[in-house]
Amino acid sequence: MAAMLPSANDRTLSRYLLSAAHTIRRQIADGLDGDAAARLGETAAVVARVAQQIEARGTPAGDARAEYDAIRAAQAEFEGYGAASGPGFAAAGARGVDAARIEAFLRAHPLGGPDVTVTGARLLAGGRCKITALVEQTGAVALPASLVLRQDWAGGATDTTVAAEYALLATLFDRGVRVPRPLLVENGDAALGSPFIMVERIAGRVEGGLYDPPPSPPLMLQLAEQLGRIHAMPLADVAPLFAHAPRQTAADPAEVEGFAALHARIGLRSALVDAAIAWLRANIALAGRDLALIHNDFGFHNVLVEGDRLTAVLDWELARIGHPASDLGYIKHFVDKVVPWETFIAHYVAAGGASIAKETIRFHAIWNAVRLYGLIMQARHNLELGRVNDMEITYACADNVMLLIAFLGQELFGHGATD
Repeated sequence: MAAMLPSANDRTLSRYLLSAAHTIRRQIADGLDGDAAARLGETAAVVARVAQQIEARGTPAGDARAEYDAIRAAQAEFEGYGAASGPGFAAAGARGVDAARIEAFLRAHPLGGPDVTVTGARLLAGGRCKITALVEQTGAVALPASLVLRQDWAGGATDTTVAAEYALLATLFDRGVRVPRPLLVENGDAALGSPFIMVERIAGRVEGGLYDPPPSPPLMLQLAEQLGRIHAMPLADVAPLFAHAPRQTAADPAEVEGFAALHARIGLRSALVDAAIAWLRANIALAGRDLALIHNDFGFHNVLVEGDRLTAVLDWELARIGHPASDLGYIKHFVDKVVPWETFIAHYVAAGGASIAKETIRFHAIWNAVRLYGLIMQARHNLELGRVNDMEITYACADNVMLLIAFLGQELFGHGATD
């Protein structure tokens, strides 16, 4: 009798653990020496073996041959995580950066030149739908010493391209929005395997995230000001950059139905997500009609800060023309943790943002949570199928899903919410 396949939930759990093992073994332990590397290698081996056991379970009770077949199948995939192991398993969809290819590209580029030497290239945390790397170089004709590379990645949950992101960054930078200065764009696949852009490195670091903002009122008010400036961008300047994409006022009914179908097909069983989709269907008229440039993934997980100064807004891959309440609804759950919502909105409006009805912002808060849940479910599905082996994606799936579902419950039933 053939071995039974593990359940979808078992496969998800095993992939979460495999991504953790891969990160420990390939990105952390390999950079250390001696006892520290050995102990981390042992840790990765334990995590991988637990993943192997989860992957192999589900065989019929008492069927020794089926159990053996399942264990061998899992072992073949999870080999290579012992402390003294060889190259190990490299899954499709694992991100990487090749310093030698970057150097060859820069030497052939007019902004670089034959004297370029790449002195360092490493992946950066964040940017879960793209490859993001810090590149250090010397000898370029007209490039700064520190560059950030953003590259399309087949393992991401979106089908956006950095080429479109580059054009938007150039417009925003010229208009004084705090974004990295764009330097070059390569649309083809020949140089590094997929299209990429390079921007100037900006001082600062990511502090906090989508659910835990830094406890700094000055930073929160600067976030409001930057969002107001973004939403005040003239449509005539930015709309042509999205000529390839449909213009939507907010949550198109067809898009809501698309997420409903996605939830039924690959989503976790959740009555709260079902209730949120039903609420969106019943309240689609609240979506509004105003149009503006929206970031569509706005928050401190996509912002660089230095002390109490916001230095840059990052990751514009999901930006589009939509309702400005979309960005406001996306962040309203954490603003009150630091400053009163009314204070935030006052700074937002003073910077050029529009006054928007509370019920419209609430609609977009629920819609964006459902939309983000759908993106995470797609990424989780790719993990289940073995298409992706990536700790950033694993973290987003394992950590954010329950937070999103809890937020939906709060918006639907908490704080005196009405149907």
